[in-house]
Amino acid sequence: MMARLAAAVAVAVAYLAAAPRVVNGDGLGYVKAALRGTLYPGHLAYVPILGVLARVTGATRPVELVWPARVLCAIAVAVAAWALGSIARRRHGSDAAAWAAMLGLAASWGALSAGSDVESYGPALGALVGALWCADRGWAVAAGLLGALAALLHVENVLFVPVCALVVERPRARVVVLATAGAVVAAAYAAVLPAHGVAWLAGASHGLRYPLRATTPFVAVYGACKALVYAPYPYEASWARVLGCFAVGAAAALGLASCVRRPLGRAAMLAWIVPYAIVGFAFFASDAERWTFLLPLGWLAAAARPRRALVVAAAIAVANAIVWLPTAKDGTLRTRAEAAARHLQPGDVVVGPGHGWDEYIGFYDRSGATPFPLVYFAGAVGRAALPGAIADAARGHRLYLARFHDDVDPMGWKELRLFGIDRNNARALLPPGHATTIGDGLERWDP
Repeated sequence: MMARLAAAVAVAVAYLAAAPRVVNGDGLGYVKAALRGTLYPGHLAYVPILGVLARVTGATRPVELVWPARVLCAIAVAVAAWALGSIARRRHGSDAAAWAAMLGLAASWGALSAGSDVESYGPALGALVGALWCADRGWAVAAGLLGALAALLHVENVLFVPVCALVVERPRARVVVLATAGAVVAAAYAAVLPAHGVAWLAGASHGLRYPLRATTPFVAVYGACKALVYAPYPYEASWARVLGCFAVGAAAALGLASCVRRPLGRAAMLAWIVPYAIVGFAFFASDAERWTFLLPLGWLAAAARPRRALVVAAAIAVANAIVWLPTAKDGTLRTRAEAAARHLQPGDVVVGPGHGWDEYIGFYDRSGATPFPLVYFAGAVGRAALPGAIADAARGHRLYLARFHDDVDPMGWKELRLFGIDRNNARALLPPGHATTIGDGLERWDP
């Protein structure tokens, strides 16, 4: 056990060493919300936890909260890996199985990305596996409390509470798990709803609806394999690199499948797999995050054949180091944002599509400019309210545009298409005026 604890510490340190040079877009929003005191309906507990962390560390700017939050995420995922190893030891009866489950989860890109950056998935994964660890020991109240925490960190994990109940063997204890988790989650949302209203809950989907197509099953396979081995999206790299990385992930998935033996009761496994898979198909199936909460089950099942599973885990670790680390250490987003910020002054408002370098203006630099990401506000207030929201934000301030021209990055724009907004018609959302090119991807919008 001591050796696995030491390995968990090493996992957390490795995650921090591998941390991306630029915080991801979700993390950018979380640390800003933590200092503003804003709540996320789908991640009700996460931003308050970051707020406490900000007060403890004395962070006064969002960028100062990035590394404390990354430490939290690294520890949470390392704890999840250790706890999964402990469950595997009990279920399969060998130390080798414990090592296979622990190292396999830690090496998988879904866990690696959650543990090395600012993500709700890291603490949520820690709470989820912690709930399973307690349920495996029959600790019903603790399993219910941690299941509730997992759901409050990421709302999708309300699906995991029945799994915990089914893992607990005693019927009365199952009721305790469900009642405890249900009461805590209900009380948490009841406490905040009076101030926000029921309509606020719709924000859990970020205002986006994923269009289901005939190709969605294939996209889901790509996303599930990406949870094991990183693969870029087609707009980020050549098709040769995308397909090559996907092939490595698919090979890892096949290797993992060759190890699998049923580690839990049939009802518990179906209750885990089916609802999470449905959510994965229905909401941006290409994202590894959709499949991250299934990783503990996959590695727990694979630990039945520990030697083979350890070989797969080692191969995944090497593959992720080769294909993901160079991407993680790429600082292009930050460099472009800082170049644009040199043209700006405090109070300037910069309208951009979002999900790209435009959102980082004013974050790493001290320009004092405020980004206005269209994709965020389109989801929050709807397309019809966008012109008014832009006019309100720009009132009394200079208005700039970022990534409206001379930019091949589709991020933000491809999501805005869901609202009927593209590069050609986005300018119609602005107050009357005309654009003057400034340089470094910026235009000044003059009334």
